[in-house]
Amino acid sequence: MLLKTDDLRIVLIVMQAGAMMEEHHSDGRISIQVLSGAIRTRMQDQVVDLTPGRLLALDRSIKHDVEAREDSAFLLTIAWPSDQELIGLKHRGYGS
Repeated sequence: MLLKTDDLRIVLIVMQAGAMMEEHHSDGRISIQVLSGAIRTRMQDQVVDLTPGRLLALDRSIKHDVEAREDSAFLLTIAWPSDQELIGLKHRGYGS
């Protein structure tokens, strides 16, 4: 983890070609910015291919997966909700 505060997390993720993060969701809003390689993410019947310089932003609770199409590195930024916001979330895993 590059940065962890009460309301913000920035993580450098490195994946080998063919590696997969199974479907999951985040309680915070996220962005994925590819630094090298190529990744594919699927969410709500959409497929998005990301290459260096591309950025994808997702609202909280959106189910998605991530697949490395090549050896890849990307920055994952999470705008982490406050404890009060977490308590107030009426649902998690939108689209389930």
